Amino acid sequence: MASRGSSSPSTLPIAIAMAAVMTVVASGLCPARCRCDDESLRVSCAYAGLEVVPIQLNPEIRHLDLSNNRVTNVHLTFGFYGNLESLDLSSNLLHTLGLTNFGMQQNLITLNISSNMIHTLARNALDGLTSLKELNLASNNISEISEQAFKSISELEVLDLSDNSITSLSDELLKNLHKIRTLILNKNSLLEVPTNNLALAPSLERVDLSDNLILELDRDSLPSLPSLISLNLSNNVIRYIADVAFDRLPDLRYLDLSGNNLTSVPTAALARLNVLTGLVLSTNPLGYLEAVAFRNLFELRILDLNDCMIANVNARAFADNVNLERISMDGNRELKELPARVLYGARYLKWVSLRRCSLATLQPTQFPVDGLSHLRVGGNPLVCNCSVHWLWNVIRAEERRNETRLELDTHDIVCSDEEFAGRALIALSEGSLRCRLSPLYLSLSAAGCFLAAAAVLILIARLTRAKRKRQSLAYAAPNRPEFLVYVGRGDNGLDKSAESYSRRLLARNNEDISYDSPRGKVAAAMAATTTDYSPQSRETNIYETPRYPGRRDAVESTLQGKQPPVEEGVYAVADVTDLRDEPPEVLSLYRARSPPVARSNALRRLDYSYDYEYDYDYGPTAPPSPPPSPPPPLSEKPHVVFV
Repeated sequence: MASRGSSSPSTLPIAIAMAAVMTVVASGLCPARCRCDDESLRVSCAYAGLEVVPIQLNPEIRHLDLSNNRVTNVHLTFGFYGNLESLDLSSNLLHTLGLTNFGMQQNLITLNISSNMIHTLARNALDGLTSLKELNLASNNISEISEQAFKSISELEVLDLSDNSITSLSDELLKNLHKIRTLILNKNSLLEVPTNNLALAPSLERVDLSDNLILELDRDSLPSLPSLISLNLSNNVIRYIADVAFDRLPDLRYLDLSGNNLTSVPTAALARLNVLTGLVLSTNPLGYLEAVAFRNLFELRILDLNDCMIANVNARAFADNVNLERISMDGNRELKELPARVLYGARYLKWVSLRRCSLATLQPTQFPVDGLSHLRVGGNPLVCNCSVHWLWNVIRAEERRNETRLELDTHDIVCSDEEFAGRALIALSEGSLRCRLSPLYLSLSAAGCFLAAAAVLILIARLTRAKRKRQSLAYAAPNRPEFLVYVGRGDNGLDKSAESYSRRLLARNNEDISYDSPRGKVAAAMAATTTDYSPQSRETNIYETPRYPGRRDAVESTLQGKQPPVEEGVYAVADVTDLRDEPPEVLSLYRARSPPVARSNALRRLDYSYDYEYDYDYGPTAPPSPPPSPPPPLSEKPHVVFV
């Protein structure tokens, strides 16, 4: 009895102490340098210098942040917190996750274990995380993952294994991840696309394989991923892409191929992605953009071509990209000019960046300036003359606006020509933006104009000469002076005696001269001679003009039932080069007949058997009855034609 009585007082303080501890645990004790919120059931112990996981926290907490501490293990530490929904253990000193240390975390949705020193992920390391949706294992040193490591996290949607030392993945690793949407494997050492694992996860929407060592994309590298929207293959060493590499990605919207070794745009492969809206090809040695380089990409809205060593751009390079909204071609130092209207087909273009190229001038016809919201052209060696006057006006207009409509890198737009080197374009006056033509250019322009004028004159001369030749097919122009003189009527016997022509022309003193005609030689000894004319008539008839029957003669002949007389005149062409005392040489003889009465009296044409026409006017036509008085005779004038 004594012993019992003596023992009860000694056990009472222990019971009281235990009761106090249980009360403290039940209510929760927030460690120093931690922030505890019992209302939201959230505890943050980030940067608290902890080396172990605290066990005295409120067991009902749902969000626990233990990042940036010095925790080295998690063995049997989370059994107190069965209601956790998010746990952050990033940036600690964990070397392993152990086995079944998360068995009580059936409600955990997000687990972040990034930036630790984990080497291996064992098969049971994640057992119990049946509700886990997001797992971040980035920036560890993981080189080996058990094929069964993810067997119990079938609800996982996001898996981040970036920045590790993974060279390959087990073929069955993603077998149970039926709901996975995002797989991040960038910054590893993968030598090829993990085709077999991707094929096990058709629900994938985003895959990041950037910063690996993938060499090529052959026809079977990418399996059927009908839900894939984004694919990042940047910063690999890809040199070759098969034409059908993207055939099984029907819904791909974003593709990043930057930082590879592509020497040309993979036009054929990209043409299969007809719903692609974003394409990044920066830091590839493309060199040249050919016509329709982005064929069939009608839905493309964002295009990055920075630092691609592009030297030439075809005027139709972006012909199919009618919905383009943003394009960046910064850092293409070999690019010295852009073709006119190269981006005018992009009707919705809002953002253009051409910084750090070698463009000496810019034209407003290269892109639709009126519709832009951002224009970045700084860092180009611009020649500040009239070619950039439009840009000066745009900058000035934007400075005067109360609300900026177009954002420009104004202070980076600097002149590089000798006159204004180092000065900002906006600092120049409008009058200084003029085009200065070099003397050589002016000389060449003047010489070109002179040569063009000379060529035109030569052409005109040749055409005129050819026209004259065509017009003178029946008559070759002589190279000596000639004149045509009427020498008499054909019914006076002149057609029977050549000597009569010479007497009527000039050779009145020589009765033995005969003449040659182009239509045949005139016989020198023609028998008939004419002696009916007196010297006075010879003098008169030298310049006698032809007298044709008037209307009165025609009327009288008609009333008498006779055919009106037809008169014939004779003309002679003589050479007057050395006209002295000797008679001139008769070169040609011509006959002209009076026109028939039936023709109009207003206009008569004579046929000389050559391409010459002479018009004779005989006065107005009178009514047939009563007979009109005869018209006054035409005055006889010398009929001389110089040819």
